[in-house]
Amino acid sequence: MKRKSALAKGVAICLLAASIPIFLAVNGIQSRRFAELQGEIRRLEREQAELVEENKTLITGISVLAGADRIEALASGQLGMRPAESSEIIRVEMGGR
Repeated sequence: MKRKSALAKGVAICLLAASIPIFLAVNGIQSRRFAELQGEIRRLEREQAELVEENKTLITGISVLAGADRIEALASGQLGMRPAESSEIIRVEMGGR
């Protein structure tokens, strides 16, 4: 009986000792994957910051292009438009449903 117990104990110790390199290898694989993911996160954060800056620039451009003074200048200068006289305005009313 003692022999079986000692044999089982010896086998358990051998299995434990054999599993240590496996755990170290798995830990190394996980560390490498973690480092790769960290690099990907840094790259995506940089890309996001660039896109935010580009978005700010585009919003500023829209504000400049949509400015009332610019539109009025284009309408009168390039298109030959002018503000309507009150006699030229026709009001159309539609009945409700």
